[in-house]
Amino acid sequence: MEVEAKFIADAEMLDRLAAATTLAGYELGETRPLELTDTYLDTPDAALAAAGYACRRRLGDRAVAFQVKELAGAAGGVHRREELEVILETEAAPRDWPKGAARDLVLSLAGEAPLQPLVELRQTRLLRAVTDGDREVAELSLDTVVVAGPDGALPPYHEVEAELRPAAAEGDLAALLGVLRDELGLKPAGRSKMERALEAVGRQAGRLLSASERATLLPLPARDDRTGRRARAMLALDDGATQLQIGAQLGVTSRTVRRWLRTFREEGLDRLLEEETSEEPGGAEPPAPAAPDAAGDRPARPGIQIDDTMATAAVKTLQFHFHRMLDHEEGTRLGEDPEELHDMRVATRRMRAALQVFDGHLDPKAVRPIAKGLRKTGRILGAVRDLDVFSIKTQRYLDTLPEECRYGLDPLLEAWRAEREAARARLLDYLDGDQYKRFVERFQEFLARPEKAELPALAADGSVNPHRVADVLPAVVYQRMAAVWAYAGPLAEPNPPLVRFHRLRIAGKFLRYTLEFFEEVLGPEGRPLIKSTKELQDHLGDTQDAVVTCGVLRAFLTWGAWKPPRHAAQAPAGIVAPGVAAYLASRQRELQELIDTFPSTWPKVNGAEFGRELAAVAVDCRWQDGRES
Repeated sequence: MEVEAKFIADAEMLDRLAAATTLAGYELGETRPLELTDTYLDTPDAALAAAGYACRRRLGDRAVAFQVKELAGAAGGVHRREELEVILETEAAPRDWPKGAARDLVLSLAGEAPLQPLVELRQTRLLRAVTDGDREVAELSLDTVVVAGPDGALPPYHEVEAELRPAAAEGDLAALLGVLRDELGLKPAGRSKMERALEAVGRQAGRLLSASERATLLPLPARDDRTGRRARAMLALDDGATQLQIGAQLGVTSRTVRRWLRTFREEGLDRLLEEETSEEPGGAEPPAPAAPDAAGDRPARPGIQIDDTMATAAVKTLQFHFHRMLDHEEGTRLGEDPEELHDMRVATRRMRAALQVFDGHLDPKAVRPIAKGLRKTGRILGAVRDLDVFSIKTQRYLDTLPEECRYGLDPLLEAWRAEREAARARLLDYLDGDQYKRFVERFQEFLARPEKAELPALAADGSVNPHRVADVLPAVVYQRMAAVWAYAGPLAEPNPPLVRFHRLRIAGKFLRYTLEFFEEVLGPEGRPLIKSTKELQDHLGDTQDAVVTCGVLRAFLTWGAWKPPRHAAQAPAGIVAPGVAAYLASRQRELQELIDTFPSTWPKVNGAEFGRELAAVAVDCRWQDGRES
């Protein structure tokens, strides 16, 4: 069993450790330079990588060494993995290796398939013995690594490795970690040199997948399940196929392929392959909302008609999104796909918006219990979803940094993980509790007897209350439009407060939801209007996300915690976290850019053209097919 601690470093750190005489109280021996050429091998179908192993060929002056290692993950930069070695005088295929564990393992995985080169590394290594008197504790390696890419050598990078010797104990490892990681601030290396090299080569070649990711996927397309389909999709994307072509080949929508691609880019290949790996009936991925969903005969739209009463339209809308909420409940409980929770939360938000859009057409007493349950459910779902969004956007920021700089957010991410675990625990407690169960039961009772919620069409004096979609919709649309346009003057003032943008976002959200609720009635002419309101809402949503994130980061820098304390006496000490401060500065710049570019987005909804089209659509829907409804 090989036990070694691996860290990302720079040339200055290597020079510093090369000149040191002691490390963590241990003596450092003389520096011994080595020039190494390592070639990583695998079969054409990546059988070793698929099984979690790497095979390295190291050429020496008088021998060829083959090492077979597990591609095991690391905890805090410490790699513990099985390592098998064969040393030969000349190069030979695995079937010609001496009998032993290394030969048996490779042959069991590769069979008769030849091993071929994946990537080559050239290392300049400085070796130093780490000793405690006569006891050899570890071997310190100071490595400058150059990866041979398809277009020439890639820029060198540096690593520090401390491999424990047989006489070492766990206490020795802890002492070395205490200096290398905690005192010197070296960033733990979570991946092997092979994995890092394959990723770098893939990026240089301009591919979607790194060589290691492609090697992981190659054995999977033969599987007739979701994992197999996702593997086929990613390999096809890497080969240049379009999302539409892939969707047609796999029998899924292009939106599904796009979601897979987003998961891969934001969370990595492992996350993509982990989510929803069980096979579903018919072998088909759940299609996009615009097509029949996983419930089979459930309609793709609420089915609102121009002659419906507003109460009927309200019930159809609520029923449609209530079923969507339940459809995503199981996935939310599992917690494997963050989009499940996102979709469940969206369903609750749309139902809450529907209650406001249809306000005045439903009995307040009938809807009060479900409105209360929606607020509670949405709040608990939102607490987890907001933390997921923070993680996604923070990861995007980290991806822009050199790898050796990414550790600067580690304290913040530890606080985030603790906060998310607590929020998810509260979510599961709620979903498993009586309060959520009663909310669902009351909602089902409401949907089963919708007539109880409908207000009378005739007033006490015999006059008719406007109650049909055809008669009421224009006024509803204008009301929502007026709420948005009301911000034209206040936002034209110099330096408007940030909360004003947030309030406009809420008003824009209700306008968009209103248009979407009645999209079937408004017809194709309504779709460009929905698109424009969505663009505005997205811009304002990014603005609000930046505002919230800046608040979180300021609180963390001030209090050293995710949230400000409730009482001053409970306030923890602030922390020194330059990485978090740099992230705050980055989000501040992003916020300023969003505010500066807002004037280019605002006219798409606040302009005369949008107003004319909205007026035409709202009024014309009353005369469908050239006749008065």
